Amino acid sequence: MNKCRVKIRNWWSVHYLSLNFKLIVAVLVAAVFAVGGFLACSVLEDYVAQRYYLSDKAKAAAVGDRYRELKAFVGENHVKATDSRALQNWLAGKSYTQLLVWDNNKDVFSGGWIVDSSDTRGAQDGSLTVQKNRARTTESDTVKHLSPEDFKEDVYNRYVTFADGTYYTYINVNGEKRWYYIMDIVAVLIAAVLFLMTILIYNSTVLERVSDLSDDVRKISEGDLNRRIVPGHRDEIGELAASVDVMRTAILEKMGNEKAAWDANTQLITSMSHDIRTPLTSLIGYLDIIESGKFESREELDRYIGSCREKAFQLKDLSDRLFRYFLVFGNQEQEIRLERMDAGILFQQLLVEHVAETIGCGFNVNLQYNVPEGFLVDVDISSMRRLFDNLFSNIMKYADHSFSVEIKADLILDRIKLVLQNHIHEEAKKVESTKIGVRTCKRLCEDMNGAFHAMEEEKIYTTEILFPVVEMNVTEDALDRQLFGTAEAPPKPDGPAVSEPDGPASDPEKTPPETDDADGTCGRTGHAVDTDGGRAGRTDDTSNEGGCNDDLQGHTEN
Repeated sequence: MNKCRVKIRNWWSVHYLSLNFKLIVAVLVAAVFAVGGFLACSVLEDYVAQRYYLSDKAKAAAVGDRYRELKAFVGENHVKATDSRALQNWLAGKSYTQLLVWDNNKDVFSGGWIVDSSDTRGAQDGSLTVQKNRARTTESDTVKHLSPEDFKEDVYNRYVTFADGTYYTYINVNGEKRWYYIMDIVAVLIAAVLFLMTILIYNSTVLERVSDLSDDVRKISEGDLNRRIVPGHRDEIGELAASVDVMRTAILEKMGNEKAAWDANTQLITSMSHDIRTPLTSLIGYLDIIESGKFESREELDRYIGSCREKAFQLKDLSDRLFRYFLVFGNQEQEIRLERMDAGILFQQLLVEHVAETIGCGFNVNLQYNVPEGFLVDVDISSMRRLFDNLFSNIMKYADHSFSVEIKADLILDRIKLVLQNHIHEEAKKVESTKIGVRTCKRLCEDMNGAFHAMEEEKIYTTEILFPVVEMNVTEDALDRQLFGTAEAPPKPDGPAVSEPDGPASDPEKTPPETDDADGTCGRTGHAVDTDGGRAGRTDDTSNEGGCNDDLQGHTEN
């Protein structure tokens, strides 16, 4: 039984059934219960009537009592068979009793309860006997009376001696009629009650679900957002409950994001306040020395002025980094315009351009480029330019010139993987980090459905970027030619500093965990990708004027 209930409950929870359909089912079930109750009452009604009213024993007892009462009444009051008024008065106190009195000539008296000919319930064999007796009387000669041998006595037909003679008498007691009348009313009431109770039970379940949902919404409005709302059945109320639960989840997620943003901004402000206070304190100290004239020579004054200028540029650099951070994270509604571009061409242009600039700063670069053409990615050109500007400006800012910068680009399954690896020089380790850069780069990658990871291990800083391939527009033969055949290698920047070793400079399969540090963009000329001509041209990036980027690597947090 329990398994059957579980199966029914599971079926109702899986299949969508509207409230209107359920109401129709409830009405049909209520009708079945009502009809069943009515039929049950009818069966009980007939059973009781047959046993206590219509059985031969019950009929004989009831009719016998009436005959005794009639004879006693006739004997005490000397009633004649023709005294209709006296017989009517006697019948008035005898409910459901029929009395017929006749002789060989005619009916002398007929009164009391008359059975409807269409009502078969309560019909007895005695009525047939009286009809036959009366037929014989009608057919007999008026002079020759009906003999006692021709009259058949039974439970209902008997001789009764009145004051004016002996007459043929028929008495029937239909006491079952009262029972039928009462049970018909009871059956209708039970059927109506069963119907209404079934509908009320269905309505109560619906109203209970609505009430529970109302309570859940009220508690959520009071701040209990961790209260999960279970949809239950799949119907309109279930859909409403699911929608409310989705809204609750969205509110929780939004509040979590707001809290995370608040915590991040609080941490950023705390860190930036410390970073700003240090050069600002030095700047005030130098200005106090200059104002008080506590210098001994012009050279010492110039040194103080130079230090003030250096601290002023440090403050400007911090303000620029803060501006770029809020440019990315502050404008949440900024639309990212993703364009579908060939990854083989796009990343080749960006890498070659930035590698050339890195070499111009005196670095050795090992570039391994293994991304074939024909694999398309969805990117935003402006965001990609800012991302690569951040990465390479920090390489030039914090990388150790004594070691080569390792750069590798590969196609791994359905993703483009870029790995940048460099050694960190000792001076960079002393610079405190606000971790603005890594947040900026990570946000830029996530906005383009990519992933950004950075790690520092034994003075080696590794950055890994992943972009999903959304479409492949290349044949297998062309792909084989690009990877193993006569496909031209990507162009290299001029200069002897670039080399491509046989082995990889870093393990591209290893996905480093995220670290804290990241970078902004340097105050230099930015880059734009020419997708029509397949060349990388230079444009001025006015948003990056003044100062270098925030740092991605090589920093120890206080």
